[in-house]
Amino acid sequence: MIEKRKPAIRQRPIQVKFFVDERELGLIKARMAQLGIENMSAYLRQVAIDGYEEKPDLPERCEPNNP
Repeated sequence: MIEKRKPAIRQRPIQVKFFVDERELGLIKARMAQLGIENMSAYLRQVAIDGYEEKPDLPERCEPNNP
């Protein structure tokens, strides 16, 4: 018998989608790489809400410091 999984409880339950062409996707990925951001959802959310981007100061996205 197959067990049904419960849906994940998400902090942000509403999904928003939009379309880009190859050039636009390249520009988005290049800007993310420039800032050291790997999470596209977090990047696009910040740009859409704040109207700008900056290098994140969040532990889950930062590299550990080497002394």
